[in-house]
Amino acid sequence: MKWLGGSALLSLLVIWTVLTLVGVDPAEGAKGSGSRRRSALQRGSRSGSSSRATTAGARGSRRGARRGRGRGGGKGRGRKRGRAGGRKARVPYWKRNGCEEIYLPMCKGQIPYKHTKLPNQFNHTTQAQVFRKLESLSIYMDNYCSRNLRVLLCSQFLPKCNGRRAPKSPCKSTCLAAKEKCAATLQEMFGIEWDNEFSCEGMSDKRCVGPVKDKKCSNEFPHCTKNRRVHACRGQPFKYGALPNMFGQCHTYDINKQMLQYRSLRRTKCHPQLDFILCGTHTPFCVFDDAPFTFPCKEICQEVRESCEAEYKRLNHNLPWPRKLQCHIYPASDNTQQRCVMPNTTMTYTHGRRG
Repeated sequence: MKWLGGSALLSLLVIWTVLTLVGVDPAEGAKGSGSRRRSALQRGSRSGSSSRATTAGARGSRRGARRGRGRGGGKGRGRKRGRAGGRKARVPYWKRNGCEEIYLPMCKGQIPYKHTKLPNQFNHTTQAQVFRKLESLSIYMDNYCSRNLRVLLCSQFLPKCNGRRAPKSPCKSTCLAAKEKCAATLQEMFGIEWDNEFSCEGMSDKRCVGPVKDKKCSNEFPHCTKNRRVHACRGQPFKYGALPNMFGQCHTYDINKQMLQYRSLRRTKCHPQLDFILCGTHTPFCVFDDAPFTFPCKEICQEVRESCEAEYKRLNHNLPWPRKLQCHIYPASDNTQQRCVMPNTTMTYTHGRRG
């Protein structure tokens, strides 16, 4: 300690004495202070690294947010601006390919496709032109000797949309399936020869509309059964109807599919007895014990038609009132040979059995 001055030596002695009095080893105190300095430095380095990591994470999240806004958010805002600005909705695929939705009542919902492409093989360019032809053939389709007769005729005049390719016409197998079930019936009822009206020659079984499955009627002659499965008959005063009906329909599945053409009209509530007419036409009522089935009266039919015809035309591309609902086919209320029913007619039928 020769190099230390007197004052410096005195200061060291004072510090040594104080540390000794408080019970701290001066050597350990020096070490502790050094370790404390080192731990402080380590903590600082760790906090520095964690803060750097946090900063880097924040930068990454900000970059991710910017990317998200660039990819998704910007598009979302663009979509909102597009909607607000009246941007056109996406055009359905069938419209892009020059097809149109089928709206003719004798085909809509009753064949295995919804869209057609015109002109057809008969050079009909509009469904209004097709309607005039199919209306004359609907008497055969309504006979219901086979579901494939309807598929055959509809797909001939309203070929199935096939995108950019040529539309699909009926398969030869579809024609032959209809011929097997309907040729004899049409000959007997209408006196027409199948091959003269619906020849299957020249048809193919490639890229065409195939046959559907037929379901045989369990009863050949009309019998009374509960009509609650027919949508339009629910809530009607007469709970029994006759099947097969005058169109040869014996399955409520087929009747409900045909009823789809009246769904929008029923929603308008154009007349409170519209369902009464629809139900009594497709499942004639079993009201009297001495009559197998009974139709609605002509008077109530005329009331419904007067109230609903304009709405029907508006909803169905200005098509005429359906042939099945022509009021002249119903008996009048004063007809003594063929009775009819009104909604308030008293029911005397008691022997209905479930189908």
